[in-house]
Amino acid sequence: MFQVPEVSYEEAKRMLEEDSNVILLDVRTPQEHAQLRIPNSKLIPLDELRYAYKDLPKDKKYIVYCRSGERSAFATYFLRHMGYEAYNLAGGILIWPYEKVSGID
Repeated sequence: MFQVPEVSYEEAKRMLEEDSNVILLDVRTPQEHAQLRIPNSKLIPLDELRYAYKDLPKDKKYIVYCRSGERSAFATYFLRHMGYEAYNLAGGILIWPYEKVSGID
């Protein structure tokens, strides 16, 4: 399998707090996103990313997450291949111990 750079949830939280150029990208389905998500995350489902990535600013850093880290690993690999600075959130939302929200945003 391919290797992608990963960040721990502690490192991701620090990056989000300290760097306004970091965007949290959720690549799960809209239903999963509405059920439970990390606050202020941008939803682009994995199956739409191959088209929607062009709308993402290249001067930002992306922390990509899904449920457990598998879909986000593919998304991170793809984004890096397209020239973006992207990191996979290790373990996904399953192990995110900080605030989570639900409902339509």
